[in-house]
Amino acid sequence: MSRRVAVIGGGISGIACAGALAAGGVPVRVFDRGHRIGGRLAAQTLRGTGTAYDGRVVDVGAAYFTARDDRFVEVVDGLIERAVVRPWTDTFHVADTRGIIGPKLGPMRYATPRGLRSVVEDLAGLLPDDLVDIRHPIDVPPIRREGDRIIVADEDYAAVAVCVPDPQAMPLLADDSVADARALLDDGPAWEPVMSMTAVYDDVCWPEFDGMFVNDEAVLTFVADDGRRRGDDAPVLVAHSSATLAAGHLTEPLGAAPAMLASLSSVLRPTGDPSWFTVKRWTHARPLSARTDEFGLVERIGLAGDAWAGGPRTESAWLSGQALGSHLAREVVR
Repeated sequence: MSRRVAVIGGGISGIACAGALAAGGVPVRVFDRGHRIGGRLAAQTLRGTGTAYDGRVVDVGAAYFTARDDRFVEVVDGLIERAVVRPWTDTFHVADTRGIIGPKLGPMRYATPRGLRSVVEDLAGLLPDDLVDIRHPIDVPPIRREGDRIIVADEDYAAVAVCVPDPQAMPLLADDSVADARALLDDGPAWEPVMSMTAVYDDVCWPEFDGMFVNDEAVLTFVADDGRRRGDDAPVLVAHSSATLAAGHLTEPLGAAPAMLASLSSVLRPTGDPSWFTVKRWTHARPLSARTDEFGLVERIGLAGDAWAGGPRTESAWLSGQALGSHLAREVVR
């Protein structure tokens, strides 16, 4: 039997899983369907905006992350030392339909000069080339069993770690031979969609803030000043929609823009209009809750991500993937 493990998903959970397996001396092949790894720690490079900010990177997926668990704090400290991550702020504002209410102190939020995707790319770059093979973009067909064999993309593996959102994991587990693994997703959390709007202005024309939670508002839930988040003070805002608004525009994301722009104007009251904007769709942006178990595992097929380990948080995704990889290296691959 092959000793190699397949990891499906090149987000922070999949890369954490691959790292733990490699640390145990296990060869790993990572599959990801994106043109770049990173998963929902996603960034967009601005192109064709007609502004001075073409070529600038904007976070259009997760807005930031926090670190509480000592194991993840150690990872974040390393990212800071390598100038990949920087502490951003511990103070967000709160707003509602009447406008900005005021600041609210919370945990330190971390951001990145080159986009949150750079976190995953940096961690992947630390993995040993002789043990870890990352392949993308590639669409993986359904996993199947044939006797003692676990088959991924027509090759045998000792085990498989599925590190993608539950709705994306279901088609990978569609074959009847892996029905026991598919059952791990039964009664799982619901997943909600989000629209992420990037708006570029000629100059900063709104009150000073870093990030803002928008309460009691049917359109927006969060707004980030991406210039302050990135540290270059560019006049760029990124706004996240409510799940209700997103659900009505999944087939045509730009259709959500008028409502999002109107809401942004109502909440922030900028003195100018954006010179350019776009909307990114996230059909499965985040789970509404998470399982308390660090991961799921049955007959050498494991599941990990931010719907495990008490998430949903970036930290939970890392902890879940790392725990699954460590378990597979210790208990499954001998």
